[in-house]
Amino acid sequence: MKIVICPNSFKGCLSSVKVAKIIRSEIKKLIPSAETINFPIADGGDGTLEVLKNVIGGKFIELIARDPLLREINTKYIKKGENAYIEMAKISGLAILKEKEKNPLKTTTYGLGQLILDAIEKKCKNIYLGVGGSATNDGGIGALTALGFKFIDQKGKVIFPGKGEDLSDIKEVQYPDNYERLKEIKFIVLSDVKNPLYGKNGAAYVYGPQKGADKNTIKILDYGLRNYAKIIKKYKNIDVNKINGAGAAGGIVAGFLSFLNAKIVSGIEEILKIGKFEEKIKNANLIITGEGKIDRQTFYGKGVGIILKYSERYKIPTIILVGIVDEQVYKFVKSPYISIFSIVPGPCSIENSIKNSEKYIKIKTNQLIKFLTIRF
Repeated sequence: MKIVICPNSFKGCLSSVKVAKIIRSEIKKLIPSAETINFPIADGGDGTLEVLKNVIGGKFIELIARDPLLREINTKYIKKGENAYIEMAKISGLAILKEKEKNPLKTTTYGLGQLILDAIEKKCKNIYLGVGGSATNDGGIGALTALGFKFIDQKGKVIFPGKGEDLSDIKEVQYPDNYERLKEIKFIVLSDVKNPLYGKNGAAYVYGPQKGADKNTIKILDYGLRNYAKIIKKYKNIDVNKINGAGAAGGIVAGFLSFLNAKIVSGIEEILKIGKFEEKIKNANLIITGEGKIDRQTFYGKGVGIILKYSERYKIPTIILVGIVDEQVYKFVKSPYISIFSIVPGPCSIENSIKNSEKYIKIKTNQLIKFLTIRF
């Protein structure tokens, strides 16, 4: 019996890697002979680095770089051959900051640029960037500054290090001395966000509040992003606001697409491709996936939703383990191969569900595998 275990994280309590280990452990207790393949998933946000390490291996490169408020912190990325895999949340992420420190006017992606520069110095030619979970709204000018770009303000002064509040002051851009070398590097951005750079559906209005922005701050940031778009148009002749996903991670995608010729791809689909997921599910008898809450958003490019497309394509029975089930999802689940199960034993609070999530996943997995062994 071959079982592929590919959960997403249960946000707020368990990483996807941890969930996969729990499920595999319970399966092995009941069916020691089962072939189990652990393939925890992520979409480019928090936890992506651990998922990639589990899927592709490689070596962790540890270094000291600047966090969103320019404090030195220990961080890491993965190097495998000529490829570097960097998770933005590890260096410029919201989770790094205390609640009172969140302010996208004052945060910068400078540290992310330091990681990229380190990878380039270590001969990496392909740099994969997971950009979810950012604390920033600087359009990537902080990271580009670390790479040698100079953004000049209205008074002719060099902007440093490049924060959200600086976007409205940009008047000129100077390219780095190593620009030709930078153009030889392939940048692949992992993101499932489709928002434009500015406007009511843009980076500031949609994601600014969770990064600590009030209404006035949002207006300032949006104005800055509009100015940034004008600068990009002037130097690169790109109407960046027409590009789907340019507003991801506080507009860093806009900056990287424009100045580094980056390519934006679906985070989850690229991770499945990198890990050769399609090959691993061949001849599988069962797929087990899951996430903290399943709702209609799951079926619009989210991790579990993409997994379900594979299960339908190859007609592989699939179990989805979740904490919360929105009843609307049954409108989307028509396949006879897909079943949804809540891990909670009965009515309980979200706090209880989170606190006991590991126990509940063990119990539900145990119950389902016992039932399935009657068939297999």
